[in-house]
Amino acid sequence: MKSEPRTVPDRAIPTLSPDGDRAFTPPIQRAPASAGVWLLMAVITVMFFLFTVAYRIRMNLNDWQPMSEPWQLGVSTLLLVLSCVTLHLCCRKAALLPSLQACRSLLQLAVSLTLGFVLAQLWVWQQLLALNIRVGQNPANSFFYLLTGLHGVHVLGGLVALGWVIYHAGTRHGDALYPSLRLCARYWHFLLLIWLFLLGLFRLT
Repeated sequence: MKSEPRTVPDRAIPTLSPDGDRAFTPPIQRAPASAGVWLLMAVITVMFFLFTVAYRIRMNLNDWQPMSEPWQLGVSTLLLVLSCVTLHLCCRKAALLPSLQACRSLLQLAVSLTLGFVLAQLWVWQQLLALNIRVGQNPANSFFYLLTGLHGVHVLGGLVALGWVIYHAGTRHGDALYPSLRLCARYWHFLLLIWLFLLGLFRLT
């Protein structure tokens, strides 16, 4: 008697599900890189906290003159918010389909928006210099240039890390795309919180 061929259940076939929300769900690896990002954010938080304490102490002296904030700060803030949203969407897409080609357009947009934020900050500085608001004229000016410049350096550092993630994923390491983008998105959101804190500090003082 001829036996019927044995069928393999669908759940045992290692293919992508037709359901878009279940196409790919990579395991969240607790790699040393994750701990390193948390440690980096902790160090940056302490550093900005110390600068904030110095800012609050210095503003109580008689030579402190509050400076007016240029409207271009709103443009840079909007660009940073959009870059965070774009990178978050890119991370979600990589969770469903770990392909650099599939995430390429969102990655390019995230990088462009982040570079736009840096350029907008340079635009802010240019406008201040055009109004003769320079670093050495007033302690408030010095702190503004210092804190915004320091934040911009950390944004550029994040872009370097994101560039390495893209290069690494493009050299036959596509399985590392989602965990790496997840760490980048975490860092981007952290930079946004730091930036909003600085804006509140400038606005309230």
